[in-house]
Amino acid sequence: MKNPTLVKRYAEGLARALPREDEYNSVRGRLAAFNAMIEGREDLRAALLRPFLNTTRKAALVHALLDAIKADGKTVRFLDLLLRHGRLEILPDILDALPSAWRAAHGMPTYEIRSVAALTPAQRTALEAELARLESRSVHCEYGLDPALLGGLTVRKGNRVFDVSLKGQLDKLKDTISER
Repeated sequence: MKNPTLVKRYAEGLARALPREDEYNSVRGRLAAFNAMIEGREDLRAALLRPFLNTTRKAALVHALLDAIKADGKTVRFLDLLLRHGRLEILPDILDALPSAWRAAHGMPTYEIRSVAALTPAQRTALEAELARLESRSVHCEYGLDPALLGGLTVRKGNRVFDVSLKGQLDKLKDTISER
């Protein structure tokens, strides 16, 4: 990532401008399609990222590509903003940061779930339902594997960690024994 602070600022700004999930999905999809177009063609990428090419000519090229993907107004305005500020090269990083920024802007908590083995779809559904019940709203879960846990899982929300792993239990037992 070239400039994480700048990427985060653009992602958060765009996320706040997209109040509905369907609008978010549409704009994110069009931005991803635009990015795929320029990533797939080195000549386009070079033309758009070359500092010597006139901004007016770059804008004409961007608008031609946007017409091809039938981009809506917010997508066009966002890419125009990136182009005017010479930030088009950070679009892939913005796309990576956008889902998290959108969830944060709309009050959807994100949980990081780590387990030794992949959870089954039924286990994921039950865990997400319980977390949603505890939060009284929809939640987003990101799953990953951590073989060091030995068994069980850890659930992280921000800086809070709920550890119900075998490793966590053994660490607690070790601390209890060493205190005595």
